[in-house]
Amino acid sequence: MPAEYYESIKEFVAQLVAQHHRPATEIVLDDVDLRNMLKISRRTALNYRQQWGLKFYKIENKIYYFLSDVLSFIKADRNRNDQAE
Repeated sequence: MPAEYYESIKEFVAQLVAQHHRPATEIVLDDVDLRNMLKISRRTALNYRQQWGLKFYKIENKIYYFLSDVLSFIKADRNRNDQAE
């Protein structure tokens, strides 16, 4: 992934933390928020959960993520990409 992609995510996260006045461990995203933040499709989000181990919580058929879990997933993905190069 290009560096600009990670920078846009970093800016989005900074805005969320500032907006909610909470740390990333207390910010909850739903599936739509995640897809908008990462600019991915519904199917890609499903693949991230099933194949890559993105932590999620399902409550009454709705999927939620803690922002801290998403950030950990992104860091792990970035490390995998760096090692592959």
